[in-house]
Amino acid sequence: MPAVAYFLEHDFTDEDAPEPSMIDVVSSALYGAASGRRIQNIEVVRRESIVADGAAIFMVDSDYVLFLSPEAYPDAASIQRDAMVEMAQTLGDQLGRMILPVIGTGHLQDRSFLILPRCVPLKPGRLGRLLQKPMVVSRIMPWLRALVLQGMNNQPADREFRASLDALIEIPELPNAMRDAARRSKEAIDTGAIVVRHVPMHGDLWRNNVMQDDAGNLAIIDWAGSARDGYAIYDLVRFHQSFGMSQGRFAAELTWYCQTLEGVDAVIAHLLGGLGHYANRLGEFPKQRFVAMATDCYNLLFTGLISAGHLTGGSR
Repeated sequence: MPAVAYFLEHDFTDEDAPEPSMIDVVSSALYGAASGRRIQNIEVVRRESIVADGAAIFMVDSDYVLFLSPEAYPDAASIQRDAMVEMAQTLGDQLGRMILPVIGTGHLQDRSFLILPRCVPLKPGRLGRLLQKPMVVSRIMPWLRALVLQGMNNQPADREFRASLDALIEIPELPNAMRDAARRSKEAIDTGAIVVRHVPMHGDLWRNNVMQDDAGNLAIIDWAGSARDGYAIYDLVRFHQSFGMSQGRFAAELTWYCQTLEGVDAVIAHLLGGLGHYANRLGEFPKQRFVAMATDCYNLLFTGLISAGHLTGGSR
């Protein structure tokens, strides 16, 4: 019987339930084989979907969350685990606190699973979002700045940036202004007018990937698309795209990035580089959706730079 069907259809407290070894596998991953403890309760949070990040999600013994890879992508949870562990090591103890610790991993019928501490989504609804947004912004913005500063001592990454910019230039569905900006960024890198460096990047920093633990601490999930050799400004723009910061706060952040990355042209190149990075890795992601997302990010950045006084309306 498929693992998801088993979890959905069987009472795990029943000693006569079929295939008890599956319960033993999860219990051992969670509590350790030597403990002799078995999980007592599993609640369905979400059934699996057919996309790579469409894991089935279960609450286990009220304190843990189990992610089971979808059948079409049996390694999804193990890829997620590896990305989380790798990024936590890269960021270190202080910055890595935004990443939940991996409690247990394993396989059920050739499908990987991952166990994390329980966390909950941010408050739903318009009022809940309005009340919670200042807290989220005040914690995420300094963290993103710290990621940028961590990468500022890295060697220039001209070759990687050029490849990412080429990926955008080669997508005819993107606005001509955006592709022209990518060409100008490439030329600025080639002539040494700007210096570009990699920084750690989450890559999908939107509302549904920001959670809270029981103590109220923020935790960021879904690190499968993250990159240690990432692109500054990309996470900021994606965050703003989802959370809708105030115009003044976004402008203040952009001013800091312009100062830290040494100029508005470098800021633009970093965003375009980040977009090109994912253009080269679309996989199953629909190209039309990427074009819409990339165009919106580009427009948000330019609107913000104009608002902050770093560009004029005709600078595109």
